Amino acid sequence: MAEYDNTNTGTFFVNDRKEKPNQPDYNGKIDVEGKTYYLKGWKKVAKSGLSFMSLAVNPADAPANTSSSAPAAATVPASDDSPF
Repeated sequence: MAEYDNTNTGTFFVNDRKEKPNQPDYNGKIDVEGKTYYLKGWKKVAKSGLSFMSLAVNPADAPANTSSSAPAAATVPASDDSPF
């Protein structure tokens, strides 16, 4: 039996672990040209009353972001050659 080609396909499932309103309603994975991405989706309603889904995509090989709302840490310069 030939192996199935998953290129440019994905899966999307209901998030049965949702505990907070800001967590996605759906999650899954998608393959785009051989690269795997995590896919998240939120059910929303437009001002017009039309239902739609908002999506976010992150590379599967990216490091986990522990706090997306925290600002990036400041770096200390290697030398103090600044004119200020």
